[in-house]
Amino acid sequence: KYLSTVALQPDGKVGYVQPIGEKAILGQVVDANSTSNFGVGAFLLAACERVRYLDK
Repeated sequence: KYLSTVALQPDGKVGYVQPIGEKAILGQVVDANSTSNFGVGAFLLAACERVRYLDK
């Protein structure tokens, strides 16, 4: 539910994506405007797994 109601923005962007790195950066803000190409991939993989779960 979080992915479809919070992370997915009205304009189609996937927000709340942490930047690439081995750990979080102190004081770094991750919000609706935080996007990255790999965030879309993760969103699509999660959607595929959800469909597979519902098909069982």
